[in-house]
Amino acid sequence: MARLPLAFICTFLFGLLLPSAAYGVQFEGVVYPLEEREMAFTADGRVVEVLVDEGSAVEPGTLMMRLEHNVQDMESARRETIWQDRSGVETHRARLAILDAQYQTLERLFSQTGSVSEDELNGMRLERLQTRGQLDSSKVQEKIEHYEFRLAAEALEQRKLYAPLAGVVTKVEKKAGEWVSAGETVAHLVDLRSVIVKLNVPDPTARNLQLAQSLEVAVDGVGMRAGSVTFLSPVADPASGLVRLHITVENADLAIRPGTRARVAL
Repeated sequence: MARLPLAFICTFLFGLLLPSAAYGVQFEGVVYPLEEREMAFTADGRVVEVLVDEGSAVEPGTLMMRLEHNVQDMESARRETIWQDRSGVETHRARLAILDAQYQTLERLFSQTGSVSEDELNGMRLERLQTRGQLDSSKVQEKIEHYEFRLAAEALEQRKLYAPLAGVVTKVEKKAGEWVSAGETVAHLVDLRSVIVKLNVPDPTARNLQLAQSLEVAVDGVGMRAGSVTFLSPVADPASGLVRLHITVENADLAIRPGTRARVAL
């Protein structure tokens, strides 16, 4: 068999190495959602309504689930009725206006004709002070009743679960009729409009990167996507010397699934 020329062999090997030199070393990372929430109520109760399904797309403020709330409804209505009743304040205000007018008349009679005694004048002055105190007390009570109504309304709102962000419901843990404890996860919500590729790179490689730098990312099952460096750790892991790197990739078509692998040449 004829031997290949040494120059041909060297050229062939150089050709194999050329792509790595031209495109850089590939690093592999994992895709994560931009935002992820484990949804929970802040109160105990029985689920009466589940308004979303797994796979449902929601906007911020979308009502997702509701606990039994009849008692809280009635308490909120009761507190609102008490707060809206301003008869005490109005009565004391009207009484004080009448007493003020009477006092001015008595004071004029006392100073001009002396037909009114000083005791009568002082008695009227004392009654005015007492009524003014009652009016001030009624105003304070009205504020307290307002706060109590707001507390009752907040307790009612705690029976409802709203979406804090736009996203997709990936899991619903509870069904209507089931009991829920405060803080117990009842649904999972993720924002998939953008995803984050998290990976670790050697310190020398990280020093060649900068925030907002554009990079091409190869995502398994999807292909090449444009990304941008959104986090570059200022410290390296002392054991491995690697630096954490996050690349944010747009995912408007929701084609990229969190949990898959992605690669970037650096």
